[in-house]
Amino acid sequence: MNLQVSYVDIKNVVFGPKTMVESGTLHINKEELIAKMMDARFIDIDVDLAFPGESCRIGSVCDIIQPTIKPDEEEATFPGVLGEMRQVGQGRTIKLRGVAVIETYDFKAPSGAFIDMSGPAAEHTQFSQTINVVLNPHPAEGVDNYNYAEALKNASLTAAVYLASAAKDYPSDEVENFTLERESLVDSDGRPLPRVAYIYQIFSHRKIIENLFYGNGCIQMLPTIVHPNEILDGALLNNDYEQLNNADPTYMLQNQPIITELYRRHGIDLNFVGVVMSNTPAAMVDKERNAMLATGLAKHFLKAEAVIISKEGGGHPQVDIALCCDKAEAMGIKTQIIVAEFMTSSGKSDEAILFNTPNANAIVTSGCLEDYEIPAVERVLGTPFPDIKTPLEGVCMAGNRNTRGALSQLGDSWYTSIKY
Repeated sequence: MNLQVSYVDIKNVVFGPKTMVESGTLHINKEELIAKMMDARFIDIDVDLAFPGESCRIGSVCDIIQPTIKPDEEEATFPGVLGEMRQVGQGRTIKLRGVAVIETYDFKAPSGAFIDMSGPAAEHTQFSQTINVVLNPHPAEGVDNYNYAEALKNASLTAAVYLASAAKDYPSDEVENFTLERESLVDSDGRPLPRVAYIYQIFSHRKIIENLFYGNGCIQMLPTIVHPNEILDGALLNNDYEQLNNADPTYMLQNQPIITELYRRHGIDLNFVGVVMSNTPAAMVDKERNAMLATGLAKHFLKAEAVIISKEGGGHPQVDIALCCDKAEAMGIKTQIIVAEFMTSSGKSDEAILFNTPNANAIVTSGCLEDYEIPAVERVLGTPFPDIKTPLEGVCMAGNRNTRGALSQLGDSWYTSIKY
């Protein structure tokens, strides 16, 4: 399975009469974009632009999408949700760099997130450095939270495909090929490279607190071997609207940092043999079952000698990490855990982890909680709520857990912590 990703770098975004890319500038026909996104569940949709360095705060941020399209089979883009049910991870895909589609939420959600385009909070997230196409659809009367979220997801994915379609005939700035050849890989001395698998724990508990894999909510999913290209090519989407501070946005899944790093090292100092994707259930018996099956797939089918384990979600998914770690080590598989330190606001590292096992002797932190003062801004986009955790206007304290993209459980955090 070979995936060719063509990147087009966007330096500026403007509204205009025709949607196209010209000399690094993305021109957007705003009225046409809104018409494509419009849904009976919306009254209307606001679309705004936010630029790096601007005194602007984007409030009520939910998911973030990288504009992308499969130009040779457009109907396969985001399959199972927006596109037709087709396997992705192969063929050609165009991705726009330097621009992102930002969902904002016009329903009260339990946790708020924001993006500052300048100031202290901007230093913590990569999405202060992208030119952001900000969507703010307003729900029609009588539309419930679930239907609004579904319509919002369809709108943001539609926008992502529409914007990327402008670059179908535009020359690429970079082309990257993802091909996973796993046999007969040796080092400079002729010794087989260590076989490394990735156990990728996603988080799906119910509608709109979930990941979508080919459109499926994954709640009943058992551990499954998936090709890493499928994840990079839009098969896996974030659909968490109620615990979004515990979930990485789709943009990060499209550029999954652990997978891309394993690809970069593949054939050099390790043999990346594949991904076992597993949901994080609530009941202990289900956690035990998933850990057993996930590690069994890594051992017996991928023949892994080492595994990297990461998780999404809040506190109890750490138990799943520990179970996978113990079962893998019992099989003779070396383990490496990646975990964010956000279980405590005290900053004490010994309070940040819920498990204790001697097998977990190689843990990488993907970041910890930090509070900082954010200033008043000149412009606010999105829907502000008066009692949201992070106020949208005025000088106040905020945290990197509320800054969208600042605390990535997949290791894409700009700031992390080291204990010596």
